[in-house]
Amino acid sequence: MEHKVRARVIIEMLGSPKAHVLDTLKDYVSKLKEDKTLKFVSEELSTPEQRDGGLFAVFTEIDIWFKDVSHLLGFCFDALPSSVEILEPDTISLPSKEFEGVLNDLQAKLHTVDLALKKMRATASVLDNNAMNTLRNFIIYALKEPKTSLELSKLVGLPADKVEQFIEPLIKEKKVKKTGSTYSS
Repeated sequence: MEHKVRARVIIEMLGSPKAHVLDTLKDYVSKLKEDKTLKFVSEELSTPEQRDGGLFAVFTEIDIWFKDVSHLLGFCFDALPSSVEILEPDTISLPSKEFEGVLNDLQAKLHTVDLALKKMRATASVLDNNAMNTLRNFIIYALKEPKTSLELSKLVGLPADKVEQFIEPLIKEKKVKKTGSTYSS
């Protein structure tokens, strides 16, 4: 099989623990090597570096020959490299039908990502709403016996000023009463 396009790609991973991220990237590269349409020239694996939040970042730089431009683009859609540098050839031309296919694949991938994002936003909204309702109910239940905002904050695990932000609407809804510096339901 003749390979016509050579590129240097960088594939990155982020996660924890350190050994897992490194092993996962190594396994991923091993699976890529099983693809007979790819011809590996070289690969370099970085040392994992710790980032904010205790996550580890690792990357690999791979020099690969691809069968053709379509295979390179397919690889990009699937592997999502953070960087692609085309080393050979200097000029690439595509028949319009092949380019059409690339554009349609790109559109399909974008629609899939857009749908996943919309689902995630909807799920996050439902979870936020449920969490707020749970917190409101917990505050009302906790105030069966009068408490100050400081006492309540220790129960719900929020700073007193944040607890007061939740209590204010409950007072307006007449679900909580304020007497001096104490609250009750």
